[in-house]
This record gives sequence, C-alpha cells and structure tokens, in this order.
Amino acid sequence: MYNTLKRLYQAGKLDEAGLENAVAKGWITEEQKQEIMAGK
Repeated sequence: MYNTLKRLYQAGKLDEAGLENAVAKGWITEEQKQEIMAGK
C-alpha cells in the first residue's frame, strides 16, 4: 500500500488529506506519510 500511495502522491493524484485518511485507516503509519511527503 505504501508504494501505491507514494506513486499516487508523486503523480499529483493524491493530496495530503488523502494521505491523512490512509493513516487513519491504518494503511500506512504517520512516519510513512512524512516520508512520502518529503520525497515529492
């Protein structure tokens, strides 16, 4: 799930709110969310 969300975020198809939702659903951790956002 992490890699999929990372690709979507980098492609501009997922925003920060979407990542926050993924954290809330337990798909990724808060640390993974920060890594995805820092990698853009």
